[in-house]
Amino acid sequence: MSNGSAIATLTNTVDDPLSPSGFLSSSVNSLSTFSSPRHGSSQFSKAFRQASSLFLTRRLQEALSTLQPLVTNVSTSNQTNGDSSEGAPIASASRSSRIKVWSLYLTILDAVAKLGPEDGKNAFGNQEWRLLVGKAREGKVWDDVVTDGYRGIEGDVDAEVVISL
Repeated sequence: MSNGSAIATLTNTVDDPLSPSGFLSSSVNSLSTFSSPRHGSSQFSKAFRQASSLFLTRRLQEALSTLQPLVTNVSTSNQTNGDSSEGAPIASASRSSRIKVWSLYLTILDAVAKLGPEDGKNAFGNQEWRLLVGKAREGKVWDDVVTDGYRGIEGDVDAEVVISL
């Protein structure tokens, strides 16, 4: 293989969002993209499509990792009063994007909870799998949805998201 074709192969591998190095690269890029105050709907759509593809190919850990930067409050608590009402990046998304992302996130968590202990341990590691299953079974997902996705206002949670829960 010539140096040119080796570089082209390496470039294609990194550009492929489903390859391990492409996944890592896109996750890092999406994390930096979603840390800004207002996000374009195309960024949410891109992450949603990528996570959907990963979910459909049963790559649950990678699908979950793709959505977590969207649904997790990335800002630390406000140092003056301990308030973190800013919410996750998904809180500033359009209604349709919020519904799509939360529905997929909840579907992935459901699939993770349905994994057997052996499969869950293989996919996530024993501790992380138990944490995710406990979160789903104990209803802590609702708290995350309200706090991070809707800035703590239960009445603002979209009906479709409530149904997905």
